[in-house]
Amino acid sequence: MNCDYVAFEGIDGSGKSSIIEQLSKILNENKIENKIVREPGGTKVGEGIRELLLSHDYKVDPLTEALLFCAQRSQLVNELIKPSIQNEIKILSDRSAYSSVAYQGVGRELGYEKIYQLNDIAIGGFWPEKVVLLDIDPLVSLDRQKVADRIGSDKIEFFQNIREGYLRLSEEFSESFLVLDAEKNLEENLMKICNWLGIDKA
Repeated sequence: MNCDYVAFEGIDGSGKSSIIEQLSKILNENKIENKIVREPGGTKVGEGIRELLLSHDYKVDPLTEALLFCAQRSQLVNELIKPSIQNEIKILSDRSAYSSVAYQGVGRELGYEKIYQLNDIAIGGFWPEKVVLLDIDPLVSLDRQKVADRIGSDKIEFFQNIREGYLRLSEEFSESFLVLDAEKNLEENLMKICNWLGIDKA
């Protein structure tokens, strides 16, 4: 694998979890130690914040939402991601700071640049080396969801804006992003990811 920290991005229902689990199995078969982390969450502090962010029991202001994501992300990077990489463990992350740029910056209309800068401070500039963006029509992805959390149950327009935010990110950081059609066969996309990351898929 030609990087230590790869994130998987996409709107709710794009299939990130399935791809990550399959990729982790391939890495294990290649005897490449890896760890799956999720956002929000991943640490004790992060999981507590996750409850606040995703539960339907709370009404969260957009800026508060953005700041809570930054807080859990700062904890995750410093407590789990950096130490794992130092111990030569590859990180497969279900979401990253790029999510906030798309979701809170564009989706919540807090500002693309402002939320990017806010997250850059929170993670000390420690962004994923590579990002797999699973691009999909929101009408398709939202139909896939079994149970939608607070954010995942928002209006379709919200997710259409998020998708635009992700595509803007993929253009701005084209050297780091691999954009895949999430409606394609999982095996087909998995092969493309392995080729891109320099992983032998037997």
